[in-house]
Amino acid sequence: MIQLHIESKKKPEIYRKLLVPMNSSFSLLDEIILLSFDLDASDYFDFEIVKKDGRVSKEKICFLPENDTDLDTEDELVAEWLVKSGDGAVAHVNDTMDSFTIRLDSYVELPMNSETPKCIAGAGNIHTGKLDKINLEEINEWIREDELESLEPDYLTLLELANDLKKLKPWQYLRDDEVVVIDIEDADYKVLVSVMGAGGEEFGLMIFDMELGYNSLAKILYEKNESSDFSYGLNALTVNFVDREELDTSDYLLIKDCGLSYRGKKNWIQFRSYQEGTHPERPSYLEVELLIDVVNTMINIIEARKDGWEYPQVAAHQYPAFKVQMDGELQEIYMLQINMAKPTYECYEEISMFEKAQYKKKPKSALQLEYDVFYMPYGVEIEETNRTVYPIVGMLVERGSNLVIGHEMFPIPKTPPIAQGVLWAFLQSLEVRPSKIFVSKELRPILQPLAKIVGVELVESELPGIREVREFMKTMPMDLFEE
Repeated sequence: MIQLHIESKKKPEIYRKLLVPMNSSFSLLDEIILLSFDLDASDYFDFEIVKKDGRVSKEKICFLPENDTDLDTEDELVAEWLVKSGDGAVAHVNDTMDSFTIRLDSYVELPMNSETPKCIAGAGNIHTGKLDKINLEEINEWIREDELESLEPDYLTLLELANDLKKLKPWQYLRDDEVVVIDIEDADYKVLVSVMGAGGEEFGLMIFDMELGYNSLAKILYEKNESSDFSYGLNALTVNFVDREELDTSDYLLIKDCGLSYRGKKNWIQFRSYQEGTHPERPSYLEVELLIDVVNTMINIIEARKDGWEYPQVAAHQYPAFKVQMDGELQEIYMLQINMAKPTYECYEEISMFEKAQYKKKPKSALQLEYDVFYMPYGVEIEETNRTVYPIVGMLVERGSNLVIGHEMFPIPKTPPIAQGVLWAFLQSLEVRPSKIFVSKELRPILQPLAKIVGVELVESELPGIREVREFMKTMPMDLFEE
């Protein structure tokens, strides 16, 4: 590893000490400096070498425009320019006056697995000029996340393991409600796994994170009538065995690029990452690493099932958990009980006495309304995320005529405060007070605290008016709806 001292020229004593791998390019160094000083990720550096191998130098390394003949940061390695302790460079931020001195401190011998760039020391905030203490853990988390984004997931290993699992036909040994927990003890991480296929329609695995995904699994297991929005709110990873025509082009090319091919129905392999409110995507590097561990462990569990292990009698929200050692061997099985507290809701809107009085002054009418909050059937691109986001819509419809009285769209997941806030805004905008508001089974307990405060009667309903409007929305362009 190469140890570098990076210091601001404009604000001396604001510095970072970095460890970077021996094969680091100046392009990588550019990213690490930006992250360690919390600079704009869209900026780039031109590097001016001031001393190379102990001698004065005037070479420049920069991000090249097309057809430029200067040295490029993508091709030039830091270790080939900064050779002796004291060798250095100046990094100039393009289009700003900021610049940093770079000095080679030393070359550091570390174990072979220590090839991740790291900030090991530093002081000061470049934005305020103050010598604040820096948060090394946070800086290194930024660096790790940035590095992981550039790594290629090991899909070949995952495809080969998934194919091995498919040959075992795990759906012949576990039903979809016979959920198992994989406890990756050394990583302090648990996932719940359901095998799909006993019903003869969908085949594969659904993997649920304990923290974010268990609500999704609980709805599948214990709520027989899921809402039409269920798939939009799913948090899970899936391994799917599908027909050839069910693959996206990118799925097929992934299999082909790995030099693999399959034959027959439900024999092709597809992976998906579901996150609430977003379009399902191909799993990320870390998700693929997790899937490799999970599929490998499920092979061992199915083999144990074939050898005589019986799925135990369990209570609601109770599951057999398999502990897994670092070498992949299964350890003891224990019973995991998940305690599901009944959700409680409050009024999240700050409604003043004046607002409450003004609302109650409105004449009471026979108007009956339907209200719901649901995901749009269209995805939109959002700059803050690399996923396609399904916006949520809060909609108020006159019951009977199905006239849309109001709608609001938000590019964020459904939450109780949003559901209450949109309804309260609608109620304030009406000239009269409605006699009843029909809402879904899901929303009624969420809205009840607000309804109690403002004096609105909520009635649980299938919402036929909103259902008709939603069916119509599926057939019209998104830009028309936005207008």
